Amino acid sequence: MRKITSCLFLLFTLNSQAATFKSVGRVEFVAKGFPTFITINGKGEGVEGKLTTENGKVASSKFTFPLKSLKTGMDLRDEHMHEKYLETNKYPLALLELPSFNLEDDGEIEGVLKLHNKESKVKVEYQRLSTGPLSIKASFKILLEDFGIEIPSFQGITVAKEILVKVDLSEERK
Repeated sequence: MRKITSCLFLLFTLNSQAATFKSVGRVEFVAKGFPTFITINGKGEGVEGKLTTENGKVASSKFTFPLKSLKTGMDLRDEHMHEKYLETNKYPLALLELPSFNLEDDGEIEGVLKLHNKESKVKVEYQRLSTGPLSIKASFKILLEDFGIEIPSFQGITVAKEILVKVDLSEERK
């Protein structure tokens, strides 16, 4: 069940002037369970962030995601995810910060994800789908233990420690 996700990312414009873009998007996560090898998919809306570019390089980027928006299609599972594991009343947002990097069509960058009041480095892979308006797909894996989140378990099914997070992002110019 883990939802994390945070939020994600990125780029645009190869001009030499500084520009700031507002980004909006959605998050999806995939968690495997065992021993039944069940797959749990979750989705959420509301990724927001700012991306500043300068001289063809991303100068700064920061994205937030409201964890309460995550839904798995099962009300009881969602309740457990939000209340017991993610504790969304106490920790409502995930935050992803990315360092400065060169713009590319596809790439990988290491960022810092803050989730459940803990920070951990994440390796973010991204694919730039278009430049105007900007559209990006990104993904990264997280280990729940890195964020002090208990491994979800219910009726004999335990969620794997590693969760795949996918983010779709699109540009919204100011």
